[in-house]
Amino acid sequence: MPLSDALSTSVSNLERKPVSRPLRSISSTLVGLNILSIIAGILFLLDFQMASFLIVFGVVLLLTFIGNIVVAAIPSNKNALDQGYLWFMVSAMVLLPILNTVASSNPSNQDSTSWLSSVILFVLLGFGTFMAWTKRTRSNSELIGFSIQKKRSIKVVAELILLVLCLLVGLFVAYRLIVGKTGGVVEMFFPGYSLFFSIGTLAITALLLKRKRTKTRVTLAIIGIGIAVTFSSPVIATLFTLNEAEQEFSEVFGDNWGEAISAEASASFLNTSFSLPHYFFGTSTEEYTLLEDILFYEGVEGVDKDINLSFDAYLPPENSEDLPGNRAVLLRIHGGGWTIGDKGAGNAAQVNKYFASQGYVVFDVQYGLSSEDKFVEFAQVPENIVADFTIDDMVRHIGLFTDYLVEHNDQFQGDLDTVFVSGPSAGGQLANAVGLGLASGQYTDILNPALTVKGIIPLYPANGLAGNVGIDGSAELVDPALLVTENSPPALIFQGTEDGVVDASISEEFDETYANQNNDGSILLMMPFAGHNADFYFSSHYNQILMYYMERFMYLSQ
Repeated sequence: MPLSDALSTSVSNLERKPVSRPLRSISSTLVGLNILSIIAGILFLLDFQMASFLIVFGVVLLLTFIGNIVVAAIPSNKNALDQGYLWFMVSAMVLLPILNTVASSNPSNQDSTSWLSSVILFVLLGFGTFMAWTKRTRSNSELIGFSIQKKRSIKVVAELILLVLCLLVGLFVAYRLIVGKTGGVVEMFFPGYSLFFSIGTLAITALLLKRKRTKTRVTLAIIGIGIAVTFSSPVIATLFTLNEAEQEFSEVFGDNWGEAISAEASASFLNTSFSLPHYFFGTSTEEYTLLEDILFYEGVEGVDKDINLSFDAYLPPENSEDLPGNRAVLLRIHGGGWTIGDKGAGNAAQVNKYFASQGYVVFDVQYGLSSEDKFVEFAQVPENIVADFTIDDMVRHIGLFTDYLVEHNDQFQGDLDTVFVSGPSAGGQLANAVGLGLASGQYTDILNPALTVKGIIPLYPANGLAGNVGIDGSAELVDPALLVTENSPPALIFQGTEDGVVDASISEEFDETYANQNNDGSILLMMPFAGHNADFYFSSHYNQILMYYMERFMYLSQ
């Protein structure tokens, strides 16, 4: 018999051998997990939000993704199907955070979620079901000791190079994540998305394992799994801080603070401080009304000449009497190092939408920016808001908005006796200055005393740092910690431990200032591995925790 015929016969016989029992069991389990995840996903989109359901669904969904990758990595005579699934997984883990973020940051997107993200997730689960079923019912030639080596085409080599480059980039990003406090793109945008990239890295590793020889597979597996575990560490570490966050909250509002929240209010709140389904699918918002680009100030002389400042208003739905906000006012101030930034999509628009749908009257306000060197050089800034402004000027501009609000509140129907002020970074510093300045009663010449501040929510506030970038101002407004007294309104402070722009010590000192003034109203939420801008992705593990406590903080402080 010719050698080629013998080889063909051997291969044919090998392919007819049954699937190994362990692989059959794993594949059968994954078929069930994929189908269960599809059903649970449908229930989730139908707004079934029970806490226990979210926890179980999250665990099942994560195990399903990982299990699918493992099964796809096992050598088989269905190599094209396996690789197709793994490539789709990699693509999905890149597209999902982009689509979710775009939908979230669009002020006019009422739902704040992406239907395309949901489609991708269901296709991913359906594809996983089919792949696992074929592994369950078909033979596996490579597992029984025979492998057919295909001639490597240019396309295959190119794919291999791309995969190796992706793994090397992942290694670099993982290193930067562990080092922390770099102040760069990795710190500002990666930690909140890290779980997506952890799963994507596993899929890339699986693709490499299917292409590499046995001698290099162990090394690749160790490197790939190591990177994936590193990427998942922000989520894991954050879960271990939940008890600390709960303790911080209880020290201010008491151990039984949950009993003070009505059933009607609880129905509008997040049921858990972190939910994996929300992380992957995104977090939806309810009804609200958006009024954009309302002019509140035109400068005609001095440093304000030719300056035009506007705001956006996010109003509660009609018949909002039973919502937890009770038309309290939330004033949101954007960040950007006092030199860049703007209202709208760049100021975490879903935060505005989220609280407006809870019954708050939310204002996203512009203020004059300094003409000093930009915090990010290539950032686009409206020319009509830039001049040689000091911190005092910026606070004054926000004060002009408070005057406008008092005069035109018939249009907005906000409760001016219940006002909260919030913002990130430079916006957090200004939120502290405005909130504590109003509460102190010392700045009635620039801040309208008709507003009563009930709480401030600064996110990684840049207290005392304006001078470092050449921006002047009075000591108390530059470093609002100097305004804290025994009677200052409570503060919910959000800070990343690895912030390379605003060091965590600034928030810690601000929190300690409250204690030093015999004021027990400060809560500090410290997020592990989080850098600057940790709240950028609304549905991230970091921001879910912030929203969970922020909505309760504002309700209990009314």
